[in-house]
Amino acid sequence: MRKTGAWAVSILLLGCCPAFARGTGFGLQFSTGLQGSLSFFEVGVTSPAFGDGMTVGLKARSMSSITWATFLHRNGQSVSFHPVVVGGVLSFGGASPFIEDSYRMYGGMDLFLGYSFTPYDSLIYKLGNLIGKNLTYGLWGYYGIEVFTAEQVAYYLDAGGGFKSLQGDDANLYAIASSWLGSGFGMKTGLRFYF
Repeated sequence: MRKTGAWAVSILLLGCCPAFARGTGFGLQFSTGLQGSLSFFEVGVTSPAFGDGMTVGLKARSMSSITWATFLHRNGQSVSFHPVVVGGVLSFGGASPFIEDSYRMYGGMDLFLGYSFTPYDSLIYKLGNLIGKNLTYGLWGYYGIEVFTAEQVAYYLDAGGGFKSLQGDDANLYAIASSWLGSGFGMKTGLRFYF
């Protein structure tokens, strides 16, 4: 009897309450991608949809140079290092109505705030953080497609671009070099689970 009652309540909620409809509830997502010359992994949550399909997301992101980065300064000096950036992302976006009941378009922007450092250089050469004290920030926009492979599971792919910079020592060549790594074209793909 209890199971029958629980199923009846679930069906009523799914049928009459938008917050429990497909793709509108609380979301948990995992993604990988490229942002400029940095690759990244991200995990986070998205709010239930509100208004006209709008959502807010909060995510943790770790970005790393795809290979050792070499920077040539206009004064003739050069540096080579492997930067890593970690921080939080606050996302704002919205999605279209469903197309053929299985996929939809979406768009949004990411505001990033974090810290840049050089753990690999520190480990190998024992030099500490070559970038020095800093506050790293970025702003990116994107458009993509979300395809539902199950009732509350979706695969997504998006592309866009933006910029990344940092507040640090203006005389430090590593900080200057790291300030622009991560700017330009970006794309990401991943899975989103709705509850």
